[in-house]
Amino acid sequence: MGSSTRRKTTEALIPIYGVTLIDVLGMMIMVPLLPYLAQRFGASGFTVGLILTTSAVASVIAAPFWGAVSDRLGRKRIVLISQCVSLAGYLALATSRSLTMLFVARAIAGIGGGNLGVTQSYIADVTDEKQRDRAYALFGVLFGIGIVLGPVLGGFLIRFGLSVPFAAAAGIELVTIGLTLRFLPQQRPRARRQPRSELRAALTTIVRVPVVRSLVVRHFLFIFAVTYFFTIFALYVKQELHAGPEISSWLLACAGAVGGSALVLVAGPLTRRFGDTLVAQAGLGLSVLAYAALAFTPYLWAFGVALGVWAIGASCVEPTLTALISEAAPESERGAVMGFNDAANNLALIVGPPLGGYAIDLNPHLVGIIPACAVLIAFGLGLSGGEKRARTDAPLARAT
Repeated sequence: MGSSTRRKTTEALIPIYGVTLIDVLGMMIMVPLLPYLAQRFGASGFTVGLILTTSAVASVIAAPFWGAVSDRLGRKRIVLISQCVSLAGYLALATSRSLTMLFVARAIAGIGGGNLGVTQSYIADVTDEKQRDRAYALFGVLFGIGIVLGPVLGGFLIRFGLSVPFAAAAGIELVTIGLTLRFLPQQRPRARRQPRSELRAALTTIVRVPVVRSLVVRHFLFIFAVTYFFTIFALYVKQELHAGPEISSWLLACAGAVGGSALVLVAGPLTRRFGDTLVAQAGLGLSVLAYAALAFTPYLWAFGVALGVWAIGASCVEPTLTALISEAAPESERGAVMGFNDAANNLALIVGPPLGGYAIDLNPHLVGIIPACAVLIAFGLGLSGGEKRARTDAPLARAT
């Protein structure tokens, strides 16, 4: 690949990276503070949980639609529209005066936040196969930075008033809209069918093309395991390892640092040498071992080591499975397929928390056993090696 092509690709990726970082930062400023806002209106713990899952439910519904429409109208337009919807949701949160308004605001924000599949499709559009793994890895790093920095910024802003972090999230979303308008290039639409036809075609692809179906299921199982584990992470550390929230925070921060470093230093070089399929399988295998160790280790230091192993494994799974899905999907339906995959991930975000909360009351060791089983199934599905046939199987979707 020539230097001119690499330069053009970099110029196309920088805007979406910047938009993603700022967008996630704005979202994470407010998410940890939502329970406190809900309790201000007399919400029970169960009601708080429902409020937190409302956004994920809305994203499950919206993600396939955003992806399908982006195939027809182009990625930039849909990113802009979804960002405007998110802005409306954030403003509603900042001005909420009742529990009902909180639910409505979270639903609006969730609809706008269902554009992750569109963003991932954009990355696939502007990169070739050799660049895609690294592009998704860097996307994951920036996403993680936003997740880490957002709560810190929210904790600082809350001293000025409970509504201030939510207003700041709205302001940050407004900045991302301006950045998208100014810097994000418009990609040519790849589909000419109506969005409803695109959704049907994408669903047909997922159902009838084995490689795409397998990848989406594996990604769902991986995200479910992560969501389930971190839902009850702090409770497990407190109950079984007798450590407070400060220790939990440090463990998560260290895991984030290890995972972010591994994305660049481990996952990228390995995928260039061995390919996405093998690296994804290796990451899933490490995750199984890590979850099993996390479930049974009685020592805090050993728990930390196992958490580091888990972070390395997860860093090898997320970008590679995402890249494999984008490659296996027919080009004209990529946005819709990635949207369905995003919807499946949001479904995992809905199912994981209540199941985790119920399981830890039954047996604390289930904190690692259940995610280990889920990831083991994903590992087993990958043993067929179907991802290697992605390019030859994908045309079947066009014929159907």
